[in-house]
Amino acid sequence: MQHSDIKVYNNSGNTDVLSLVNGDHLHVLDVGCGAGSIARRLVEKGHSADGVTISAKELEEAKKVLRNGYLYNLENGLPQEIPDNSYDVVICSHVLEHIAYPDKLIADIKRVLKKDGHLIVALPNVFYYKYRWQLMKGSFKTSDAGIWDYTHLRWYSFKTAADFFKANNFELTVATVTGDLPFTSVLKHVLPAAMRKGLYKGLTSISKGFFGYQLLYKLKNIK
Repeated sequence: MQHSDIKVYNNSGNTDVLSLVNGDHLHVLDVGCGAGSIARRLVEKGHSADGVTISAKELEEAKKVLRNGYLYNLENGLPQEIPDNSYDVVICSHVLEHIAYPDKLIADIKRVLKKDGHLIVALPNVFYYKYRWQLMKGSFKTSDAGIWDYTHLRWYSFKTAADFFKANNFELTVATVTGDLPFTSVLKHVLPAAMRKGLYKGLTSISKGFFGYQLLYKLKNIK
């Protein structure tokens, strides 16, 4: 794939990921920063943000808010010019599923994180109940978005992702999921938001892997 063929990602930022960035005036690296949507929110909160992307178009936009921006293919890890032990937080929001061989990237993330710094990861859940049903029907059609995005090279479950991080010497401090109740389009007309939120919390306490649309982890770097 040529750099010019790569999709440009620009949105309002992943609020679930941002909610896990705790502290003041943190140095944050956004791995797979897109056009800078998360970095923009971080800077608004008083943090400094660096970013890495494979897209020159994304980087041009992201540099408006980034302290440092790097054009780099994450299959090769992180740019060597990024200093060791330089970040309080590293963010990978819907990135690892695009990486065929993530071990090099994870090793480099450990290198640039400070001791006891945190890696925050968001991933799509291949075993979300809707996707399980599609797989049971034999449906596996690639698309431009969603779990079957044609640029997705790996798929993770709630357990396999957690096991991967533990195997790479990260301590799980948060392991949770986000999503909605089944039949939300109907239930939102008859149940208040607080009740729907409570019911969803109850369902995910039974099975995060079944009811979680997005996998969400906060991981401490133990060296």
